[in-house]
Amino acid sequence: MNSNQLLYLLYGNNAVYRQEAKFSILSALRQQRVPASFSITVMTDQPHAFEGWPVTVIALDAETLTQWQGVHGYTHRRKACAIAKGVKLADKTIFVDTDTVFFKDPAQLFSRVNEQQYLMDQFEWTWAEAKHRSDYVAFAHDLITKGTAVDDCMKLYNSGICGITRSNGGIMNSVIERIDAWKDHYCKLHTIEQIAVSFAMGQSRVVTAHDCINHYYAKKRYYHAMNRGFFDKHGEQYHPALPRLSARVPVFFPEPSLLAKIKALPRLLRVEKPYKAAAKLIIHSLTLPLTPDLRPHCQRALWHRSIELLLLKHATPAQIEHLWEACGGTPQQQGYFKQMLEQVATARH
Repeated sequence: MNSNQLLYLLYGNNAVYRQEAKFSILSALRQQRVPASFSITVMTDQPHAFEGWPVTVIALDAETLTQWQGVHGYTHRRKACAIAKGVKLADKTIFVDTDTVFFKDPAQLFSRVNEQQYLMDQFEWTWAEAKHRSDYVAFAHDLITKGTAVDDCMKLYNSGICGITRSNGGIMNSVIERIDAWKDHYCKLHTIEQIAVSFAMGQSRVVTAHDCINHYYAKKRYYHAMNRGFFDKHGEQYHPALPRLSARVPVFFPEPSLLAKIKALPRLLRVEKPYKAAAKLIIHSLTLPLTPDLRPHCQRALWHRSIELLLLKHATPAQIEHLWEACGGTPQQQGYFKQMLEQVATARH
């Protein structure tokens, strides 16, 4: 086993998450400057999906996944268990959430991991800030009641990236213990796992990885659309050109340029205020600077979100018709939009 490994966890038979993992792996391989500077390990219940890929596959059975979820059924406990197992396989392990794209060589990140230093995705807030958030209040009160409250200066990190040395791997046992002890807060705080990691690291030195990766958890639907477009064209079977081809997919979903925003202003003036957010998405969808294999998928993703906003604001058919006229889409595009609108509206009822 290489002294440095990227570690992924993938389970369930959802093509969306499989494509997330595969595209993340392709981005890591594309950015790798020195061959064999790191290896890639995938823990999965779909080992057949990675046949031919340049990764080491550790097959997971249903019994293991159930055990990792714990008696209280917390899904993200599996991540902590995967890291606890995987950290034993290499000198340095960086766990990578599947919804992550590398835009720099992952080898840079391994240089940041050592016995005195952990690596995390990015800093989110201090405990002083977090404990007043609505979703944290009950949890913070429970810690005080049990005498386990932490200092206000405690830093909380996103665990989309988690880098640990083999010698420090025992920290994950502490993480799992905390996750189990906080079972009463799973429903309110879905991020219990990453809070547990931050608590376990305590006052240890932690550095971040966000300058090398894009963890796109907040915009999944748009990245899923790009991934789907890429794999629809090139297939999921690995071949040596695939990492290079993946560079055609932007690391960051393209936002409207300043010029595009200026050009959109006259159109937006014709749209009623409650529907402007939906109109912006539609206008953006009509000018996406993407390749033909990606653009239709991403247009539909933007339309789907705009439809959600329109339904939330109870837009009438006449108002939607007027909105499309203001946005400047073609009749064919408007027809596709109406079909999607009917499908989404039907699904909501």
